[in-house]
Amino acid sequence: MPPVEARERLLAAALVQFTLRGYAATSVRELCEAAGVTKPVLYYYFKSKEGLYQQLMEESYAQFETLLTGLTGFPGSARQRVIHFCTGLFSSYIQQLPLVKLCYSIYYGTPQGAPPFDLEQYYDRMLDALTVLVEEGIAQGEIRPGNVQDIVWTILACLNITIEEQLCHSNPRIDGASMTRMLELVFNGIAQP
Repeated sequence: MPPVEARERLLAAALVQFTLRGYAATSVRELCEAAGVTKPVLYYYFKSKEGLYQQLMEESYAQFETLLTGLTGFPGSARQRVIHFCTGLFSSYIQQLPLVKLCYSIYYGTPQGAPPFDLEQYYDRMLDALTVLVEEGIAQGEIRPGNVQDIVWTILACLNITIEEQLCHSNPRIDGASMTRMLELVFNGIAQP
């Protein structure tokens, strides 16, 4: 049986190669060379390049779910919880920037022939979690009653623009601290008087 770390090296190599070259342009040979393994090792763990890609995406989504659980369980006021949620997601995205770039390139880019994976579930889960936080804030009298989805989209806009700055600019003009200031402005506008 191949050493277990070979599996992790293959996942890491797949992330780098798929991000740099695209899924379709990356060969099994290149993946194996980058991971320092032979083709039978890749086939042993993942059965195929498609299986490697699927495993990479499934494991990243499982990590995302774990992250969301931790971020939504944070105690405090609605403002503190929402800001903690957004800064936690932003920090995680910065730590996982190659994975985020891969997801963005597959979702927004030209078709790469990658096997289907529901990338929208990331966004849907963020929306769901933020909706719960905002609804709880309204129920507790900390957020002025209003259209919950409009409030959620406004908060998410602050997070999204900050992430996109990191993805699209070598010298991002805004960062996590900027996002927190923007969220404070949002809360000053939606807070109960």
